[in-house]
Amino acid sequence: MDTFVMSWLPGSEGEGVAEVLFGKRPFTGKLPVTWSHSQSQEPINIGDKNYNPLLLCGTA
Repeated sequence: MDTFVMSWLPGSEGEGVAEVLFGKRPFTGKLPVTWSHSQSQEPINIGDKNYNPLLLCGTA
């Protein structure tokens, strides 16, 4: 997949999420943390010998 959007309890910001999903606004978010494949990978850090995340942290 090209894009993966996750939104927990958007509250009053739900309209902003909808605007992105329906193409009214560009998606500009970045994942603030690396997402591991499973809890057994925690802690997961860039540079670790077995670093193989499910989703990479959005850098740049």
